[in-house]
Amino acid sequence: MAMSMLREALFSTMIALAAVPAAAQEAAEAPPMLNTPTAGWNVYGPGQTHKARKDGAVQGGSAMRVAIAAEPENAWDIGASVPIDKAIAKGDKLILAFWVRSAEGGTLGAAIQQNSAPYAPIVAGRVDVGPEWKLVHIKGIAAAEHAAGAANVALTLGDAARMIDLGRPS
Repeated sequence: MAMSMLREALFSTMIALAAVPAAAQEAAEAPPMLNTPTAGWNVYGPGQTHKARKDGAVQGGSAMRVAIAAEPENAWDIGASVPIDKAIAKGDKLILAFWVRSAEGGTLGAAIQQNSAPYAPIVAGRVDVGPEWKLVHIKGIAAAEHAAGAANVALTLGDAARMIDLGRPS
């Protein structure tokens, strides 16, 4: 690809956003990280409890278990996030990927978004969740530039009362 401004971004199971010039994509090299890998999800919202736990069935060997006792008024009232430390350029090709499971199944919202009001999505979608660990992803292209530290990964978890396991970012 001759598009020097197009960069591939990858949000891996290590919860690390990365970007790489198109020429390097063709060389199949690992993309550089756009954020510092983190020790865990930032889980928030009323009516939920969460706890890190060991789980040898998922990559990395641990997970964050989020228990939601009752569906909140708004699905976004309960969620999980991870900061993005570096800038996102207009035209960046983004992939958000993470491990997830829930015995109750269903879907959940996932986004790379602005981390302040109006929390506009940069890339967003819904992913299917089932009882077995699954690596899920959404893709998109950044329509605008976002300064370093101005974006985050956000999961909308309050769609239903359920228990959700999120692969531990590391």
